[in-house]
Formats: sequence, structure tokens, C-alpha cells
Amino acid sequence: MIEFNRPGESSLSLDMAPMIDIVFQLLIFFMLSSSFLYPAMKIALPKTVESDAKEQERIVVSVDREGNVFVNAAKSSMSQLKSDLEAKLAADPKRSVHIRGDKEMPYRYFVEVMGSARQAGARQVNILHEKDQP
Repeated sequence: MIEFNRPGESSLSLDMAPMIDIVFQLLIFFMLSSSFLYPAMKIALPKTVESDAKEQERIVVSVDREGNVFVNAAKSSMSQLKSDLEAKLAADPKRSVHIRGDKEMPYRYFVEVMGSARQAGARQVNILHEKDQP
């Protein structure tokens, strides 16, 4: 049996798009308004002069264009770098190693320093640079 729609008959469908838009906007409104609420308890914390936070010593490996290596201010060498970094990281293995290299330094020095830092157990290795002045 074949059905034909007559031009005068309207279908009984309901467009859901406007209702979905309104529900979505209400959801966003309540999520945002709940994030602006203050905590129920107001506490005045005591103050002290001393601080427990201790500034960690940074581990900075500097390499010049000739391949001279310095760990912080102490002179080192590529062969001794891994053991120097292991000694520094033994106190706190979560510390990161920062590498400073001369812009004319050969790439192989950079790769060797990165490899030594990873072998010494550094979890994070950062590359230091200077900000370019326009």
C-alpha cells in the first residue's frame, strides 16, 4: 500500500533543536554560577615569620663553543659530567637539569650533555635561552 502526503496535511513532528539549546545554556549557567560560590567556612590562618619552603639549588650545565663544561660554577668534563650530575641529583631526584649552551657550540656537545643528564637520572631537562630584544 502506498501513502501519499496531501499538501493540506501537516505532520505532527516536534523540533528538538531549540529545547536542546535552552538546556545547554542552562547547564552552562549553573556550572559557571556554582564556581563563584565562596567556601562555607571562613578561616583566618595564623602568620609566621619563618617559611618552610626551601629554595632548591638549580643544576645548570653550561657548555661553551670549545666544549668546556661547567656544572653550576664548577668546571667539569664530558666524561665526568654524568657522575657530577648523579651526585647533584642524589639529594633530590625530582630536580631538573638546565642546559646553557653557546650559540656557536657544535650540536654534538648538546647531544652529549642531554644524554649524560638522562643517564644520570634527570627526569626533566630544560634548555635556557635569553630573550631576544627587538
